[in-house]
Amino acid sequence: MSSPRTQITVNELNDEIVPRLDLVEKLINTTLASLIETTESVEERARREDQKRRFELMLLSIRMNVASVSRRHATVIRAAQNDDRNGGSLLQLDENEAIALDNARSLYDQVKAHTRD
Repeated sequence: MSSPRTQITVNELNDEIVPRLDLVEKLINTTLASLIETTESVEERARREDQKRRFELMLLSIRMNVASVSRRHATVIRAAQNDDRNGGSLLQLDENEAIALDNARSLYDQVKAHTRD
């Protein structure tokens, strides 16, 4: 398993991570809510509710770390929003942020693969 990246550009954060995270959250909530609502099996409903809770916990962790990156690098991010040339500016990630953003990418890839099936 490769190590999570310790840097990300402002553009990657704003144009890739955050929108994909929003999409994943919406798809997970919509799909699992539908499965929970339509299943007649008590066991299956419990399994899906547990799955939904685990995804929500993972998403919360990712969102908290995205917020941490955004707070710590607010000046650089604001400058990039005001001047597109700064969008390539690198943001340093701490270990937790790096893991969370790696998890966000992985989660997006998993959800994307399942929606194609």
